Amino acid sequence: MIWIDVATPKYAMFFSVMIKDLQKRGHEVLVTTRYAPHYTEAKEILSIHGIEHIVLGEYGGSTLLEKFEARIFRQKEILDLFRAKGTPKVLICGAVVDSVHVAYGIGIPVVNIYDTPAFTMPQNQECPTELTAVARLTLPFSRLFFYPFILPRDLILRFALDESQAISYPFIDVALWISNLKKKTQNDFRIRYNLDISKPTILVREEEYKAHYVKEQIPVIYEVIPLLQQNLDANIVIMPRYEKERLKRDFGNIATILEEKLRPEEFYPFIDLFVGGGGTMNLEAVCYGIPTISTRSIWLVHDQYLIQNHLMFWSQKCDEIVEIAQKMLGKTIDSTNYFIQGECNFNQIIAKIEQTILEKNNG
Repeated sequence: MIWIDVATPKYAMFFSVMIKDLQKRGHEVLVTTRYAPHYTEAKEILSIHGIEHIVLGEYGGSTLLEKFEARIFRQKEILDLFRAKGTPKVLICGAVVDSVHVAYGIGIPVVNIYDTPAFTMPQNQECPTELTAVARLTLPFSRLFFYPFILPRDLILRFALDESQAISYPFIDVALWISNLKKKTQNDFRIRYNLDISKPTILVREEEYKAHYVKEQIPVIYEVIPLLQQNLDANIVIMPRYEKERLKRDFGNIATILEEKLRPEEFYPFIDLFVGGGGTMNLEAVCYGIPTISTRSIWLVHDQYLIQNHLMFWSQKCDEIVEIAQKMLGKTIDSTNYFIQGECNFNQIIAKIEQTILEKNNG
């Protein structure tokens, strides 16, 4: 049995592809995730993709104490599950502290597939040195660690891994589900929300301000929404991250607040500009060719890569964001070759896991 633990919306998308590939190869897969009233997306994405899963524990909240308490509770639930279902042969996850520590502690080989192990700085050409807390707590426990080609090899080996344990793959994760996205009228979310489809549409996404790596909630993305509405003749749509009722109260008279989790094919083909405070959706939008303005309070390697290659804008000034929006609304970004530089699937990753871990276990 292969155990896949899904902790975030991005990895729900990522592993939804991998899980189906593993099942086609005849592997039994146990999928776990976490859920909380204000942290629902990972579970919702698994459900949308028809992936059977078990909910264990909650998202721990915004403080370190709350996160640590939630981690302890979730680890106990994981152990109880294994007593009932048996112990898996391998854990595959996106650097999830809860599951990695349980797996390592009870002798389950750990496979991490992860793309954000370090912070960087704007225009920094050096290898990033500020490692994320999650990476420090998970990657050194890896039997195998897979990472996208844009991460520097020197950075990966800082986690005390042997050369043979760290393996790059030739695509950026979001290309798995974005590169073949088709525009189909029946998927158009604008019709369901009674938007004027003759106008361009701007989608706004909050920063993940409760995440461990975000030190403060930057107000610019909220301050710029009324300015976009005043200065552009466009539909303004907000995709909530945690608290949709607050967004409805503050912006419901000038913007549309999305009610449910949408599939990528339901909105990316129908938006003309993306303003994002997060990481994965910025990547997805750029990969699909949508002009994208990042307002993130932190920089990771992906942000640096996109901006240095003139694929994405970054600003935390409202007037500058409006100016970029006016200039770029409705244009197309040619980004495909920056996201895919080889085979864009899980074939090589799964084969390596089978060869290195599963076959040895069977032997």
